[in-house]
Amino acid sequence: MNLEDFKSSEKIYIDSAIFISHHSKDAVDRKECTAFLNSVEKGKINAVTSYVAIDETAYILLKFKAAEILDTDKHYKILESLRHDKNVFDEAWEVVEIHIDFVDALRVKNVLQIITQTADPLELKDLAKKYQLLPRDASHLGIMRRNMIKNIATSDSDFKRVEGIKMWMP
Repeated sequence: MNLEDFKSSEKIYIDSAIFISHHSKDAVDRKECTAFLNSVEKGKINAVTSYVAIDETAYILLKFKAAEILDTDKHYKILESLRHDKNVFDEAWEVVEIHIDFVDALRVKNVLQIITQTADPLELKDLAKKYQLLPRDASHLGIMRRNMIKNIATSDSDFKRVEGIKMWMP
């Protein structure tokens, strides 16, 4: 289903993919993700995310920015520079601070609920195996199930394999 069509009063879980596209100037779906997050900010959407999604977004944004600074896509080089080059880390960290401040501002405005509990490890294992999900996606699904959330805002097509949830994509 199209993300811009989500008008329900039901809760919707915001996956890291939405935040990543919002913060990435080259993302093809940036406009749609930003419009959705603007609706969240205006209190029009019963939005939920988790510490897991915030952490995943921060990590990916940090790596993307470091890759841009270093002009490389070599994972080992990106991680090595983030660990050992303070200038690269500090410059890359700026985008992470913007993300964390943005999410916290939504929380403070009481328009975004942030779930701090994680998924049960045994449930995560079962969900990953059942739906062929990577561990982080299984964590998102476990958090949704634990909190009885049936809607997810994401561009991650892996969630299409999951029964009992509605995917809302940009």
